[in-house]
Amino acid sequence: MSLIVDNAFLLGADGLIQSGDQIWFHFQKYPWNLSCQKKNPGSGMHRRIIESRIRKGLPDPSKASLLQGTYHLGISPHIYSYYHLITDLLPHLIDTPKNPVLVPHFMPQSFIEFLKKAKFEVRILSEGTVLVERLYIPEMVMPEWNFEKVNKVQTFFENLLPKNSHASSTYSKPINRIYVSRKLVGKRHLSNEDEFLPLLKKYKFRKVYLEQMSIIEQVELFRTATHIIAAHGAGLTNVLFAPANSRILEIRPEISSGQFCFEKLFSLGWPNSEFLVSPYKGKFEIPPEMLNEVIERWNIEDLSTF
Repeated sequence: MSLIVDNAFLLGADGLIQSGDQIWFHFQKYPWNLSCQKKNPGSGMHRRIIESRIRKGLPDPSKASLLQGTYHLGISPHIYSYYHLITDLLPHLIDTPKNPVLVPHFMPQSFIEFLKKAKFEVRILSEGTVLVERLYIPEMVMPEWNFEKVNKVQTFFENLLPKNSHASSTYSKPINRIYVSRKLVGKRHLSNEDEFLPLLKKYKFRKVYLEQMSIIEQVELFRTATHIIAAHGAGLTNVLFAPANSRILEIRPEISSGQFCFEKLFSLGWPNSEFLVSPYKGKFEIPPEMLNEVIERWNIEDLSTF
């Protein structure tokens, strides 16, 4: 459940919260007591992350500006990622009373526009320290997804954008087979994309750049997708809106990419999902013959269902 903290010192740069001797980081994921070490983990990632963060400094009360009223914390080090927007922040906002959401200056503009379209009031903070009169801090549960959470997010988007509506966009027409390119992102981009694009074109896949689309346009796109091929990345969060019988191929640079986050999500309603792992070390490429084998199998399986 969400945590309510009164008179909380908040660092706008990364969302660290301090109230008395207690701090929280990455929303509620990493709590820490500054005066009683027995209450803290003795070792492990939790301790390493907090100790590293503390070395960078804590909020300075003498430099804090007062922020009166009640707010939701929408700042964390990873909130620039679409995955964490939908996984961490949105479910919290759905469940709690509507109050303004504090977001960082580095949050993508498309995220801010989406929150406003969803009728959430947004307030952008600078990197300094503020003293917030009352602050809701989102819960961070494990596993990150379950059936209840999937249904909650799907229902929210169905109410926001009913499936029979036709919002005007370049991608409002149904697209069945899509390949999600990360070429514009750079990070985790399949470097031999040009090599296998002719193969995808042969099988009538259309290349899309999610970075050029609003969140609403992405939802519309995935609602019509019957076949999805994508490198491991936040855009695969949109499978939440894809038909349950969609065929999904996630291409990973390593077998454990993202701690299997999408594999866990897809297990909650998309049985036709699978993954390939790049066979090369030091470069993220996928041989066209590996792709061809999967797509040909899909075609045979599709024919057998009719």
